[in-house]
Amino acid sequence: MQLNMDGFDKMLDELESKTPGTVNKFVSMAGEELVSEVKMNTPVDTGRLRAAWHRTPTADGKTEVYNNTAYVNHVEYGHRQRVGRFVPAIGKRLKQGFVPGKKMLHRSMGTFESEFQDIASAAMKELMKS
Repeated sequence: MQLNMDGFDKMLDELESKTPGTVNKFVSMAGEELVSEVKMNTPVDTGRLRAAWHRTPTADGKTEVYNNTAYVNHVEYGHRQRVGRFVPAIGKRLKQGFVPGKKMLHRSMGTFESEFQDIASAAMKELMKS
């Protein structure tokens, strides 16, 4: 998923020409905000899934938020399971054929997009100071 930053392009270009690296700083700040939002939306059992959210280093005004946990896609999108199978870890038989996903990254992106204007304004003010 990619955010639309059309409204800020001109301002960012001007800021970048005055102070090189400003766009990368801005994108880094926005990326960190998104990572914290995703962590808040991630369900916790052991804490491993929540702790595994990271972002790539910012280059050319881009960063990616990712999670390399083996089961993250099953939690995000949901998964099928065999009804009636006994699972010793929980001591019960499975009753549902499909477990719906938690959509933690999708929900976070929706929240983040609606709050992006505020985050961008605060980040720009912070960057103007430095």
